[in-house]
Amino acid sequence: MESILDECLGVGLPLSRLSWHYRSQNEGLITFSNFQYYENSLVTFPSPIEVDKSVEFMDSKGIYEPGKSRTNKREAELIVDQIAQHYLSGLGQKYSLGVITFNSTQQSLIERLLDEKRLRDRNLDLAISESEQEELFIKNLENVQGDERDYIFFSITFGKDANGKISMNFGPMNKEGGHRRLNVAATRARHKVRIFSSLRPEDIDLSKTKARGVADLKTYLDFAINGSRVLASQASPTGREPDSPFEVAVIKALRDKGWQVVPQVGVSGYRIDLAVINKYKPGTFLLGIECDGATYHSAPSARDRDRLRQFVLEGLGWNIHRIWSTDWWFNHEIPLNNLINRLDALEIEHSV
Repeated sequence: MESILDECLGVGLPLSRLSWHYRSQNEGLITFSNFQYYENSLVTFPSPIEVDKSVEFMDSKGIYEPGKSRTNKREAELIVDQIAQHYLSGLGQKYSLGVITFNSTQQSLIERLLDEKRLRDRNLDLAISESEQEELFIKNLENVQGDERDYIFFSITFGKDANGKISMNFGPMNKEGGHRRLNVAATRARHKVRIFSSLRPEDIDLSKTKARGVADLKTYLDFAINGSRVLASQASPTGREPDSPFEVAVIKALRDKGWQVVPQVGVSGYRIDLAVINKYKPGTFLLGIECDGATYHSAPSARDRDRLRQFVLEGLGWNIHRIWSTDWWFNHEIPLNNLINRLDALEIEHSV
């Protein structure tokens, strides 16, 4: 059955897309869909971390049972164990959780195994029941649209059978619109996606199927294992050069004073110009620096847009500092001293 979107497009209704993405608290959660489905047109916001591990691949090493069962018991058991760990560790008091499966039979198996575990473990049952976060859900690709949770556990389900063979039939992915279902599932999380899979990207032979959903599944698994570099070379958060001589000058001034600076942080059309590495918390940034040109200085709409971006970035945990090019070229010592003072204060704060 075609989706509502397919039907609307089929009768010629115009397509309009939102340009800013807010759900994902980590940019990596939307990176795959942004490149694969939105032509990298979504404006997303980088998190103050050097290496984004918000999409994690978990090799479940299970066996897929085709035919009537269409389940992967080992993978289901692993997911149930991870659900229990999420709640028993106290993480469930802070972050909500949802589980998405590739078919309804795997969904039912996980539900049954979790019910059995809750009956055996009173503490787990209480931890899930008493969580003040959104209710735990276990759904399949066909009925998850509209739902979102902080953490999403994704059961790919498919893999090698007991004879070591893999069928190129991946359920919804082989159907028309399968790629859209994958897109929906891949964008349900606010903080983290954990992909449980017995299937690896090299197991998928695209010469045996022309379904876009299958090709996109292969890419998604590759992305989960190897990161954004598999999508496009420009996806690397530290692989781009500074945008202007102004940025180059700021970088040099900071590096001369011993600060580690990374230019062009982010993976979408919007990037933070410069970011200073936090030596007290490896893998994170101490400060994001926006280097604003003269044209922005006099444009009210640009200033409003910058204030909104800064509000979003600060909500993600960034500290943001702005430098105007006109101030820098007039007398760079003043804005540089202000910047160094801000960095020194933040360093003292983070060293405690």
